[in-house]
Amino acid sequence: MNSSKLFNHSPRLKPWAMIFAIFFIVLSSCKKDGELYPEFNNENLSIHFTDTLNIVTTILKDDSIPTSNVDSYLLGIYNDSIFGLASASFYTEITLSGANVNFGNNAIIDSVVLSMKYGSTTSFYGNIATPMSIDVYRLSENLTRNLTELAYYSNESLTYNPTPLGSLTFTPNLFDTVQVIQNGDTTTESAHVRIRLSDTFGQEILDAGTNGNIITNNAAFLNLVNGLYITPSSTVDNTLLPTNEGAVVYYDINSALSTLTVFYRNDMGTEKSYSFLINSESKKFNHFEHNYTNTEIDKQLNGLSHDSTLTYVQAMGGVKTKLVIPNLKNLSAEGKIIINKAELIFNVSDTSLTPIKELALLGITAQGGAIFLIDYFEGADYFGGKYDETAKTYTFNIARHLQDLINNNTTDYGMYLVATSSSITANRSVINSFKHPSKNIKLNITYSKF
Repeated sequence: MNSSKLFNHSPRLKPWAMIFAIFFIVLSSCKKDGELYPEFNNENLSIHFTDTLNIVTTILKDDSIPTSNVDSYLLGIYNDSIFGLASASFYTEITLSGANVNFGNNAIIDSVVLSMKYGSTTSFYGNIATPMSIDVYRLSENLTRNLTELAYYSNESLTYNPTPLGSLTFTPNLFDTVQVIQNGDTTTESAHVRIRLSDTFGQEILDAGTNGNIITNNAAFLNLVNGLYITPSSTVDNTLLPTNEGAVVYYDINSALSTLTVFYRNDMGTEKSYSFLINSESKKFNHFEHNYTNTEIDKQLNGLSHDSTLTYVQAMGGVKTKLVIPNLKNLSAEGKIIINKAELIFNVSDTSLTPIKELALLGITAQGGAIFLIDYFEGADYFGGKYDETAKTYTFNIARHLQDLINNNTTDYGMYLVATSSSITANRSVINSFKHPSKNIKLNITYSKF
C-alpha cells in the first residue's frame, strides 16, 4: 500500500528527527520565505507512507559461534521435520573440590557416577518423551586455552579415547526430585541425570590419591584424566531417529549438583565418597552439528528454491537469513526525505515448536561480517526483536539505519537476521518471506519529503 498526505501541523517524529524539524522551523521564522532553505517551508513538507518495498531473503549457514564457559550446556539429538537433524555434545574439565586430595590407604572403588543437573522444567527443545542415549568418553588432550583471551567455538572438537567410560539410555525427567544416598545419608536433590562410569576409571583416580599418594592440585588431576566428552550415542549422519523425535536438553553444568563422584572404601572400612566439580572454574564448550539433507533448508542453501514463501533462522549456529532491500533509494528519487519511522515486521509461520524468543538484526560489512545497526544503540525497547506470542511476530525499528543508507553514510550490504542466545538454546523460527501470499515480511516506512 502507498499513500501520501499533507499535514498542516508538525508530524510525530523520533527525537533525532524532531531536532532537525525544530531547527529548520527556527531558521524559517528568522528569514523571509525563500531567503534560506526554501525547501523546508511548512507548505512544502509532506508525510508519506509505504509498505511495498521489495525485500529479498536468502538463507545462509551461520558462522561457528563461541560456546565456552556459558550459562548452560546442550546435549542431545533431534530430527526436525523442517530443519532436519541437529545434535549437541560438550567437552568439560573436572576439577578438585579442594587441594591435596587423599583417599586413605588401600582405597577400593565401589562406583563412580557422573551427575548433571537439568536447567529447569522447560530446559529442552524437541520431544522430551523420546528415550535418549548418551555416551561419556575420556579426553586424550587437555582444554589448554585461556578462555579470557580465546574462546572455543561450536565447530571445534577434541580427541578422546574411543572406548566409552559409560553409557545410558533414559527418558529425561526434568520435573521430579532425585533421592541420593551418599556417605550413609539420604538427601532429596533437584532433577538431574546420573550416569555410572567405568570402575576401572574410578580406581585409576583413587590410585592417584591412596597409599601415600596425593592429588595436589587441579593441574595434577587434569594431567591424569584430561576431561570428559559427553555426547549422544548417534550422530546426525547415522541416527535412526524418526521425524519429530528426539530432544536437545539444557544442563546446568555449573551447578553444585553437577559432579563426578567416586564411591569407595579404604582400610577404615566405612563407605566414603569424594565429588569432583564441574563448575564455573572448569573449562568447557559445546559442539554442534547439523544435517539438512532432503529438507527445504538444503534446497535454499544450494540455490534450488528461489520462490520460497518461507525463510528460516536457527540457534545452535544453524542458519540465518540475509535481507536486502534493493529499491530503498527509490524513495528519494524525487527529492530529499527524512525517515520518520521504519518498522520491519516478520510473521512466524510454524509454531509447532516454540520459536526463538529473540532475534537480532545486524548490519553486514564488506567482508560479510556482522555489525550492530545504529538503531540498536537506542535501546532494546526501541529496537525490538522479541517474539510477540500474541501477534506471532518479531518487530524491529530501523529508521536511523535506513536514513544512513539513503544519505549514503553507510554502504548497503544487506542485513542478517540471526538467533540471540544461539549458544545456549536450540530453538528455530520459520518466517514468512516477502513472497508469502498473505502475512509476508513488511517494511512499514513513514517519511517526510521536502
